[in-house]
Amino acid sequence: MPELPEAETIRCQLEAEITGATIERLEVRHRRTWRFHSSARDLAGLVEGRRIARVGRRGKAPYLLLDGRHPTTLIFRLGMSGLVRVLPAGAPLDRPPAALLELSGRKHLRFFDQRTFGALIARPGHDIDQMPDFARYGPEPLSDDFTRDYLAHALSRRAAKLEHVLMNQHVVAGIGKIYADEICFRAGLRPGRRASGLTGPMRERLRHAIREVLAEGIDCRGSSARDESYHDIYGIPGRFQDRMCVYQRTGEPCRACGAPIRRTRMPGGRGLHWCPCCQK
Repeated sequence: MPELPEAETIRCQLEAEITGATIERLEVRHRRTWRFHSSARDLAGLVEGRRIARVGRRGKAPYLLLDGRHPTTLIFRLGMSGLVRVLPAGAPLDRPPAALLELSGRKHLRFFDQRTFGALIARPGHDIDQMPDFARYGPEPLSDDFTRDYLAHALSRRAAKLEHVLMNQHVVAGIGKIYADEICFRAGLRPGRRASGLTGPMRERLRHAIREVLAEGIDCRGSSARDESYHDIYGIPGRFQDRMCVYQRTGEPCRACGAPIRRTRMPGGRGLHWCPCCQK
């Protein structure tokens, strides 16, 4: 968290708010935020004075394409708790940001990262798929590249649990824990079953569920779940949590059949949420 729907919400909102603005100054306030660079000053030097030509997204990561003599891409790794806010330059700080971008037009882009798993990364050029951050990523699940043949080939090679494969960014970009749970429910498939064991009709249900659930997540401006840690750039929580059927609903009745939702604990503290009657 955030996942593809949250990152796409951020991308769309940033595109409307900051496209064409110039990054006048970047102040990085947390050491881990610039950890992919030699120093905070090094990171700032790569982006300051550059115009934001376009806002994009790859998987869970929004990015800014910056014009200049040497085109640069500024990637926002949101990690577990990364948030982006766009505010007037004089707006008070309710909490310290990990990084602050001062933009032309007296706007601030503030990056918050409470758990410090996120980062800002500047890469040369605009060829996203050639950057080390994304070079091995799978296709975007809402793109034309995410075909029946691709999914069949990708799943046939993997004996891991289905939900783990869905969350593997090298297989498909942008899916995390929340949406993997909901996708498996929507497809009627147990998240713990072997990915390579799916039949053709199962794979087609899965592909349809992936597209459907992620599109709904985007329409709802993402999901804030119970902890409401995610908010969009205006500080508004998402609404997809109102449609969740299994995630964070352990012991509650299934919305389709009434059976109690189960949670299977996995290594690392994560769990698979599923309905024992609706998912086979």
